[in-house]
Amino acid sequence: MPQAAPRTSAVLLLCAVCMVLEGYDVIAFGATLPHLLADSGWGLTSSQAGFLGSLTPIGMLFGALLMGWAADLIGRRRLVLISVSLFSGAMLACGMAPNAEFFGVSRFAVGLGVGGVLPTVAALVYEYAPDHRRNLYTTLAFAGAGVGGALAAVIAATLVPGLGFRFEFLAGGLAALIVLPLAYVHLPRSADLPTAGQEAAEYSGLRRFAVLFTRPYLLTTIMFGAAMFSALLVVFGLSTWLPVLMRTAGYPLGSALTFLVVLNLGTAVGPVVMGKLADRIGSRRTVIISFMTAVVGVATLSQPLSMLVVYIAVVLAGIGSLGTQILLNVYIAGRYPAEFRATALGTALALGRLGGIAGPLYGGVLLDSHLPSTWNFYAFALPAAVGALLIVFLPHPRRGSERPISLNVVRDPV
Repeated sequence: MPQAAPRTSAVLLLCAVCMVLEGYDVIAFGATLPHLLADSGWGLTSSQAGFLGSLTPIGMLFGALLMGWAADLIGRRRLVLISVSLFSGAMLACGMAPNAEFFGVSRFAVGLGVGGVLPTVAALVYEYAPDHRRNLYTTLAFAGAGVGGALAAVIAATLVPGLGFRFEFLAGGLAALIVLPLAYVHLPRSADLPTAGQEAAEYSGLRRFAVLFTRPYLLTTIMFGAAMFSALLVVFGLSTWLPVLMRTAGYPLGSALTFLVVLNLGTAVGPVVMGKLADRIGSRRTVIISFMTAVVGVATLSQPLSMLVVYIAVVLAGIGSLGTQILLNVYIAGRYPAEFRATALGTALALGRLGGIAGPLYGGVLLDSHLPSTWNFYAFALPAAVGALLIVFLPHPRRGSERPISLNVVRDPV
């Protein structure tokens, strides 16, 4: 007996919950980093901590590439369940790690799971959202990442000082285990096989990768990957190092962690506004605006201003960092046919993960260089400006050459 068509709202809610878990897991490391650096048992330097921070985006690179491809073969639902299971178990392992080496391996495994969630959820929401609300629905779902990141920062500021940094990771892993059975029951089975018959055969196996690097997709694929690189360098650089950067600028630890909470609130609320804008004026112009919002926000943090202005700047940095990456997902999904949409998203995210890998390392090198704190902020504003330029010069699609092919998916009325 076939499964009834899933409600769009149910799909959106479950995808948003998965993104809350994803956001928590990614931000947990940066939120606990001051405590990790202060732990005499592990004796980490800033550069070593930067390397540990880069292991999660390295795992995300492989997770996005392999699982995005697999999602087009075996279905979105299965890959979401596999990915959530993987990163929840890895978070529990982080909380029980006996040393930095085991912790690093566990952070890599977290990245594998998170890397699989992002392209799969992006494709799933895109395919179930109404055509005229795809940016809004995607940003609503991905806003969960900002909520999860804010929760990670709140727990790090309130509970970790008394319970230890391990509690941060154990809490995230246990929460994911609770959500997993709900996703198993309610995520739609109807999207498990997005293509069938001749269309599926035409884009089977490695052909799904190869077609992305042939005309008319080659330059578009490369430039989307470079734009993702810029966005994710800022996302992971700031999420890892913002508390430390604010401390170097003279703020106490408690206040610095508050900035991380505000940053993630910006990533949760701001992209929804940007998503509505993108549905009105188009993804291209909105992504450019979002990148420039990050430039303004991060550059403003370099100046000694009133606390109100500083908080506004942190919110702008949040909107323009993770918010830009969310909008890029929708933009990319709309530029590729359904037969290899998740593969295209996974490939762009995998290329972008190089920026995620570079971000924590970049921040660690900057801090070890003992540059004036002003230049540290300018250094994180620069890649956002480069990302804006990449989208400005992204080639427009030829008529009919990159027109998405619609899926045979039943959607509920809005």
